[in-house]
Amino acid sequence: MPRGRPHGRCDGPSTPGRPTLLRSRIACAVGAALLAAAGPADAVVTPAHAAAVPLTRYVDPFVGTDDSTAPDPVPGGSGGSTYPGAVVPFGGVQFSPDTPTASPSGYRWSDTSVESFSLTHFDGAGCPNNEDLPLLPVTGALTTSPGSAWTDYASGYTKAEESAAPGRYRTRLDRYATDVELTATTRTGMGRLTYPATDTARLLIGTGRSATGDRPGNLRIDGPEVTGSVTAGGFCGSSKTYQIWFDLRLDRAPTGFGTWSGATVTPGSAVASGTGTGGYLTFDTTGGRSVRFKVGLSYVSAEGARRNLDAENPGWDFDAVGRAADTAWNEVLGRVLVTGGRESELRKFYTALYHVFQSPNVSSDVGGDYRGFDGAVHHADHPVYQNYSGWDIYRSWAALVALLAPAEASDIARSMVLDGQQGGLLPKWSQQTDEEFVMTGDPGPIVIAGLYAFGARDFDTTAALALMEKSSAGGTSQGRPVRGRQSAYTRLGYLAGDPSDSLEYSASDFAVAQFARALGDVPAYRAHMTRAQWWRNTYGQDAGYVQPRDQAGRWAWPLDPASGRGFTEGNAAQYTWTVPYDYAGLIETMGGRHTALQRLDHHFGELNAGQSRPYYYIGNEPEHGVPWAYNFARRPAGAADAVRRVAAESFGTGPGGLPGNDDLGATSAWYVWAALGMYPVTPGADTLALHGPLFPAVLVRRPGGDIAVTATGTGRYVQGLSVDRAPTTHSYLRYPDLAGGAALEYTMGGAPGARWGTGADDVPPSFPDGAPAVPAAPERGPDLALGAAATGSVPCPGGGAAERAFDGALGSAAGWCSAEPDPWLRADLGAVRTVSAFVVAHAGLGGESTGRNTAAFRIDTSTDGVDWSPAVAVTGSRSSRTEHAVPPRPARYVRLRVDVTANAPAGGAPEPARIQELEVYGDGPGPR
Repeated sequence: MPRGRPHGRCDGPSTPGRPTLLRSRIACAVGAALLAAAGPADAVVTPAHAAAVPLTRYVDPFVGTDDSTAPDPVPGGSGGSTYPGAVVPFGGVQFSPDTPTASPSGYRWSDTSVESFSLTHFDGAGCPNNEDLPLLPVTGALTTSPGSAWTDYASGYTKAEESAAPGRYRTRLDRYATDVELTATTRTGMGRLTYPATDTARLLIGTGRSATGDRPGNLRIDGPEVTGSVTAGGFCGSSKTYQIWFDLRLDRAPTGFGTWSGATVTPGSAVASGTGTGGYLTFDTTGGRSVRFKVGLSYVSAEGARRNLDAENPGWDFDAVGRAADTAWNEVLGRVLVTGGRESELRKFYTALYHVFQSPNVSSDVGGDYRGFDGAVHHADHPVYQNYSGWDIYRSWAALVALLAPAEASDIARSMVLDGQQGGLLPKWSQQTDEEFVMTGDPGPIVIAGLYAFGARDFDTTAALALMEKSSAGGTSQGRPVRGRQSAYTRLGYLAGDPSDSLEYSASDFAVAQFARALGDVPAYRAHMTRAQWWRNTYGQDAGYVQPRDQAGRWAWPLDPASGRGFTEGNAAQYTWTVPYDYAGLIETMGGRHTALQRLDHHFGELNAGQSRPYYYIGNEPEHGVPWAYNFARRPAGAADAVRRVAAESFGTGPGGLPGNDDLGATSAWYVWAALGMYPVTPGADTLALHGPLFPAVLVRRPGGDIAVTATGTGRYVQGLSVDRAPTTHSYLRYPDLAGGAALEYTMGGAPGARWGTGADDVPPSFPDGAPAVPAAPERGPDLALGAAATGSVPCPGGGAAERAFDGALGSAAGWCSAEPDPWLRADLGAVRTVSAFVVAHAGLGGESTGRNTAAFRIDTSTDGVDWSPAVAVTGSRSSRTEHAVPPRPARYVRLRVDVTANAPAGGAPEPARIQELEVYGDGPGPR
């Protein structure tokens, strides 16, 4: 709501104007509906203050903590890999349980024991990570050293005794009859332990153990205070490490203490240092069972840990700290108010939004000191953030955080620029002050460009562009280049044998170009747009896919579209769609809208296919934007179908409710965008492709003006859209359309809208600068053979009937197959028509190996089915799609005959004939 409005009033805006009034009315309607959903007990909450709306009730931190259903997920990516513990928005402490078989580390819902409660975790990374400073309450004697047998002290727990909410976690350790409660502030964690009545209640403190191995640590016990440091790092097998200092305090003095080193336990020792070390404190709980503790962390110094604890957590009111965390989360979640959905849909939405705001993490101390990428201590007047999974977050996450949290997003951009100035380049995939160089490409510039494009502008843009250019010029980060193959890339115009990394380089060049253009640097814009168009050098025209090629330019052959050879965590069928800044060019290169739509329909035959099937894979980031390729092909109803199917079938409210790694909020960000009815389809640009919201009303609360979205009518398809009461048929918006606030009013229906998003001028923009335009493929009008009566030679065992070649569909369940020695296929057009072109979709276009494409065939026509005239004769072909224009001729019957001997491998038997589709065109051109 605008500043200055009386609390709780919905009687109009504080400033004049019809769009503002409309947005205000929608804001009040959404707020009132949400209040009604909250129940009578919350009736005093005013819709004018979103922070007061109890949205944390819809968050389930256990979502994503167990496996999904992807058949061949990326390593470590079978589930969301989220953690259920206590954290505040962007918190530097993630206080959470660790269990034995978590993938790849942290917590797994289906595990039945807990090994520790540690202070650091990543939300959904795909490699073992963190679990620094593990703590574990136990009772009884220490019969073995935790330094050599920590897991001997693991305890079972009962699910009925476990609960989690934003900023809070609770469980009961059955082995020790001990209740554990956790909460957190930005830089501190807090625990409340309720032991049984015993004189051997203990707290184990591990300083030499983490998820990535045993490393040196140290501690000193001084009554109710324990200080020290741990050596952390080692992400994804890296040898890099960094220090975390801690200050742990208890609300009572221990009755005993000791340390361990390796297999040796030394009671009464107050100091330990080295690998496999730690300490313990003993309490007598016969007179009072509760023990509270709090711990501050710093990446700067021991003094920083002390100051962080003093500033953020000075008292012992555990419940007050938990309430403060809840309030912080309600403020952040309240930046988006949705209403009208089922309880399960609200849970999916707000849990996703919760995950979005867990990363990156504040790394600076309360006084502003932070440790830089150069290893030195620096000072900043803003929070400094670390931990960037660049390859994952540049598609969905960056634009969302900029839209919903522009101030925080600007500080994140500032932090990334500082990392670059102190370490050499913008972060690629970094953990704290270590650049880990995980994944491919040069994602840092795309993240920065995405933040800028969606409203985060308060950072040193000149320095950011200089760092982007430095990377392209061979610069290094901590002594190693991010673009390690830049010279080969610029020499060839692609990366030999690695089309996915080549596309990542081109995507980064596109983002740099857009950023440079926004800053007025025209030469940089032109240079990087030229390289951005090198995506074309990865697309094999014969195969019809992005595919590997060698340094001499030869394409790998045959191509299996489901094979991951040459691709990072994906395959050719999936990466072919990863050219979102020039979908117009890609669509024309494929042969035009009709073929592109057929291929999209086939691609969405599966939604979470994993790495080794030629279908969509929501569980990993490269394809996050692919559903909106339908908008570019002038069928936004296809995007509406795909998005809603994915949202309903691949996201859930249980522990397996994420389709793959959350990757520091990236996958959850996809769901949030889906629910809002829009998506940042072109990373680095300010385009939002539209599909209609999943909720009847959405209010995005922003400092520059609220975005109010409403949907009337039933059904999933957009029939019409008005932006600030102005109707538009465009299936996209640009960020400036929303920057000052906007009212989006959708009319929905149960069938695809005939006019919205279907015109040539309605599609989202593509960016062809830097190369000649791709020639437009001919629009030939309707397929005269679609649904035609069909006959043919005996089909292959198990299927492949003739009519499948005329059903308009691609895929293994579609298409004609015949193993006869002289296979033939015939369609009856129903009447004599004027025929002028044929399109043949061969095996490769349906996801099969291109080695099965038809090498030699002929097409004949007839008006009576008796006398045949030759129309097309082809030999020596290997293409997945062939198009054949002929002089116009009358025809009722079309026949295709295949020379199977041309497809026979050397010394082998002929392959069966396989045709996915035979299309016939004529009777004049169709509309463009």
